[in-house]
Amino acid sequence: MKNRYSLKIKLIISFWVALIIALAIPSYYFMNTVEKEIKKETIISARDRMSILVWALSGREYHDLSQLDRVIREVTQSGQDRITVIDSQGVVLVDSMVDFDDMGSVENHASRQEFRASMREGSGYSVRLSSTVDRYLIYYARKIELDPFGTVVLRLATPSATMDSFFERVSTGLWQMMLLSLLFTGLLVFILVRRLTLKLQPMISLAQSIGKGHYEKRITSSPGREFDPLMEAINEMAQSIENNIEIVSSQKTELETILNGVKDSLVALDNTGRIMSFNQAFKDNFNHFSHFFGKRPLEVFHDSRLQEYSEEVISSDIIRNKSLEVMFKDRCYDVNIVSPEDRRRIGAVLVFHDITNIKRLESIRKDFVANASHELRTPLTSIKGYTETLIDNKELMATKGRDFLEVIIKNTNNMIRLLDDILQLSKIESEPEKIVVSDTPLHPVVEKAWYNCSHYIQDKKVNFSMELEDICLTVKGESEYLGHVFQNLFENSIKFVPDEGEIRVLCRLHDKMVHIGVQDNGPGIPRDEQKRVFERFYRVKKFKNQVKGTGLGLAICRNILMNLGGEIWVESPVKGTNSGCIIWFSLRRADADV
Repeated sequence: MKNRYSLKIKLIISFWVALIIALAIPSYYFMNTVEKEIKKETIISARDRMSILVWALSGREYHDLSQLDRVIREVTQSGQDRITVIDSQGVVLVDSMVDFDDMGSVENHASRQEFRASMREGSGYSVRLSSTVDRYLIYYARKIELDPFGTVVLRLATPSATMDSFFERVSTGLWQMMLLSLLFTGLLVFILVRRLTLKLQPMISLAQSIGKGHYEKRITSSPGREFDPLMEAINEMAQSIENNIEIVSSQKTELETILNGVKDSLVALDNTGRIMSFNQAFKDNFNHFSHFFGKRPLEVFHDSRLQEYSEEVISSDIIRNKSLEVMFKDRCYDVNIVSPEDRRRIGAVLVFHDITNIKRLESIRKDFVANASHELRTPLTSIKGYTETLIDNKELMATKGRDFLEVIIKNTNNMIRLLDDILQLSKIESEPEKIVVSDTPLHPVVEKAWYNCSHYIQDKKVNFSMELEDICLTVKGESEYLGHVFQNLFENSIKFVPDEGEIRVLCRLHDKMVHIGVQDNGPGIPRDEQKRVFERFYRVKKFKNQVKGTGLGLAICRNILMNLGGEIWVESPVKGTNSGCIIWFSLRRADADV
């Protein structure tokens, strides 16, 4: 919270208050004491003059009040004193400042303080404003015996103007001194505070630097010895903060490095169930949003179960862990929702483990068992049936035995071929490092592969041609495995081409890669199945029951080419036609940098 007033203003006001108090109390005491002394001296002076007045009046004879009035006026003619003669009942007999003829209008003085005191004690005084002359007077009264008027009270009233003017002069001087003192002390405090502020500036600068993240600065001098502990405390605080920041930064860097090195996607939710942080893997895997901060899991993954489980873990004091599987963009994730012990900042942590490949392998394993069982069961059943028939019927053995044995051999060869394909695929997948890549000429490999497939042509008339450019005659490969690729592609083409078939080997140069294609004029592969033809045991649905095969040929080709550093894909129908198919694959050029 910011102060509304600066230190300078506060100190100046504080000094002024202290100065006013320091000056006011002695001044009040001085004025009060002086007033009492002056009052005392004035009363003593009035008493002395009263004694002289009594002496002057007592030595004369008076026939009436008018004569007394003339005497009193003669006595007071040269001074400012006012003399009043009052009888014992308070009636004013004569007054030096009131005409004798107007004495009847003067009010009774029986209630006056000085009159009652003199009647009671013989003398008395008071100070008050006179309604007759409209000024403050000191009244001194004394009871005397005055012939022929009997007991009267002789009262002397002297103006207090002398005392008032003194007080006024003293008060004016004190006020002037106080104003000068206030101005001088204000200026002095301003200068002192300014100097102190300048000396405190290094401490202020250090505190500001710490607030901005610069912890290396230190204070080398203090305004005075009183500030040495503060200087040392600030330096120690800066050093401590610097050390702690370094530790926290180091730990944060280590943690970020560890989290970003984890392949699994990690997300931290706050206590309200919104995303507050995530690692690099999450950002790479789920990049369909430009930012994720502040979003709920439901907004990102559109999975109500994930949102429900997250809220359940965050809100529960008992449930610390929940798991579920989430599908997102054709990928399957095993999500583990964990709640930390301290939930002041993090409500839950979501760990996304990609199990797509595991699921795919499980599916492949199931398909493999089902397809292998199916492919083996048909020839085994045929072999068993023909064998039992020959054993039970000797006559049939003599007449049809050779035909039956040829069927048995044919089915046996199909099983052997299936098992060879399975073993070859397993070998390629389990021993990829045994494939040694070197410069391999394409011509001899293609010719040998076509020769090995020639017995599959049977009654078909197939026109085979090679259109290999000189620049792509040699590639980075391995002749034996590359021969398996061409042989499998040729076998597939031979199966699907019509009686007047055409198979061509094409070659295109693309940067440092050579694109090689095997083209046929068969019916082609439907677009929606082109990505799946490279899976194990997958066969095009349209021709599944028309053409025999294991469905492993293209899978073997894909694995070999992956180990050779290439890729394989389908182009169907052939550009410019409505049918046909080209199986393209890529290999590095022999003269390309490895």
